[in-house]
Amino acid sequence: MNLFKILTGILFFLTLCSTGKEKSNNINYDVMNQKILFQYEFVNYAWGYQHKGWIIDSTGNVYCYDLPKNWHQYDSLGLINISYLESLILQIDSVCFTIDKIELYSNTALIEKASKGEISEPKQEMFDAGANFYTAYILNSVTNKYESVLLKQTGDVQIENKSDEAKELYKWLDAINHKIRNLNK
Repeated sequence: MNLFKILTGILFFLTLCSTGKEKSNNINYDVMNQKILFQYEFVNYAWGYQHKGWIIDSTGNVYCYDLPKNWHQYDSLGLINISYLESLILQIDSVCFTIDKIELYSNTALIEKASKGEISEPKQEMFDAGANFYTAYILNSVTNKYESVLLKQTGDVQIENKSDEAKELYKWLDAINHKIRNLNK
């Protein structure tokens, strides 16, 4: 039971890092000119360590990873340095597939409004299921840091971005996740 509390605490902290910041209206966001746009990530510490997922870049490439090293070190505000996040792609040796640019850009246009969505309170749903994170990124061109926009978290703890744009992006990213899982069968 203590292990469960520790793992739940870790997952909750990671979620707070990605959702616990406020965005100023004076910040210059540059969604259309950033390299990293979306990410799906699965992390589970129960019965052994699992960490896998994928990143979508601005060209539509979907980079898949499994058990990466030195991954995602957010600062205390949940921000990621631009060079650090973009260097993560260098660790990935697999492009699962490429998304059509029109489809990508129409979904990219939803990120900024999704970033303003209200985030639900964490709700315990399961045990030992880990956490699935569906995330979009916004580049702050003043600080050169990516801000994560939590669209939805499922698994042990469920958290939802309540904006319509976040819900639409979650459905789209979840469909991509199903395609990737089918490719690996």
